[in-house]
Amino acid sequence: MAGWDDYINILLQKSSAIKRAAIIGTDGSIWARTNDSGAFRATDAELKKFAALFANINSVPGTGADLEGVHYIVPRVEEKLIFGKKEQTGFFAAKTNQAIVIAMYEGDNAQSAAVRAGVEYLASYLESAGY
Repeated sequence: MAGWDDYINILLQKSSAIKRAAIIGTDGSIWARTNDSGAFRATDAELKKFAALFANINSVPGTGADLEGVHYIVPRVEEKLIFGKKEQTGFFAAKTNQAIVIAMYEGDNAQSAAVRAGVEYLASYLESAGY
């Protein structure tokens, strides 16, 4: 791979429902993100707060999560996965040892399955590569 942006492109190819994406460090620092018309717009402060959610992941459904100035309900979490939803939009975020893969999507529940699969695929690959 030429760089982190290549991983973003791989993620975008997993589902046409993915509109924006990012890979951040577990400290909230941005490693790569979509740009231009599909720019991932979360602020540094949001990303730091978001990354910290994984430290106490089981409390997230009670509080929700904020990304790109939008508050999402979080109907469920798993050991290293957060799913956020608001109307016909949402996100999946999966944590590896050093990174968090985030995909913002638009569409119904049927489309969200492909988004989740893409996020988990990339997270698994990064983890196997030592990240």
